[in-house]
Amino acid sequence: MNCQITVKTPLNPTEDVDKVIKSLINVFDCDQMEITDDYVSVSGDENCLLKFKDELEIRKIRNTANHILNRGAHDQVIFFKLNKQAAYAGVINFTEENLSPLGEIDVKIETEDVERFINWLAPQQKCN
Repeated sequence: MNCQITVKTPLNPTEDVDKVIKSLINVFDCDQMEITDDYVSVSGDENCLLKFKDELEIRKIRNTANHILNRGAHDQVIFFKLNKQAAYAGVINFTEENLSPLGEIDVKIETEDVERFINWLAPQQKCN
């Protein structure tokens, strides 16, 4: 599955940079990291998402993830947001808006075949 992922979250003056980094690496295994005074960003390819993919299956939230990813898909790009505080605890929690005063984690995935990519990352589970 071929993709380029960019994950970015604000770095507020009151936040510990190590904790912000931990919130990203708890969910993503990315190749590159950029730290500025204003944000922390990580990027990579599909291998960056393997931990994320496994967590969707473990938590049994693939259907929810599939729905959110499809809603955030436009052309060859998928956008979604994650709660930064939940990610710090190692939990994937999708959010629709900027609800936290600390900001959210913005995820951008670029891929040639969005539908195929979503079905790889978060395949629909059949209900029993």
